[in-house]
Amino acid sequence: MDSYLDQIQFKFESAETDLPNELEKLLDSGFRIEQDCVLIKDFQYFGPGILDTDFKKCEYEVFLNNIHVDDYFKHLNSELEYLPIGLKLAKRLQQKLTSSFDADFRIIVSFCETTLFGEEIDVYGGCVVKFHKIRPSADDKFKFSNLEDFESEAVITIE
Repeated sequence: MDSYLDQIQFKFESAETDLPNELEKLLDSGFRIEQDCVLIKDFQYFGPGILDTDFKKCEYEVFLNNIHVDDYFKHLNSELEYLPIGLKLAKRLQQKLTSSFDADFRIIVSFCETTLFGEEIDVYGGCVVKFHKIRPSADDKFKFSNLEDFESEAVITIE
């Protein structure tokens, strides 16, 4: 991720948090609580069954709170332009979660470029922002130990 951050000259601490209208509306819609899970209110949900462990709750949040930045913007000059938008979204999301809940959250931003296998697209490039509430009993399963081990995508976590 560091090389991508250098390319776009992005400084998380000093970055402005203005977002395009589509993503601002998504955050302004707020959150909903379902079986002690914090979920983006505007997303469609399907019944998860019983979420009786912290692991299942974190898993459900990560699965559903999955924002594909590239779904909101189709006409950018470069896939790399998704990354600063995703990072700004993560910063605004962190502010919203902190002001709305008395809990700690982990926000995960991942970015990859389109890769080809021969002449076919193997992986579509884009940026994804997801989050979950940090629950101590399941944290070891949802914490990344070495982000530099990711080879096909760049990943950063915000807590």
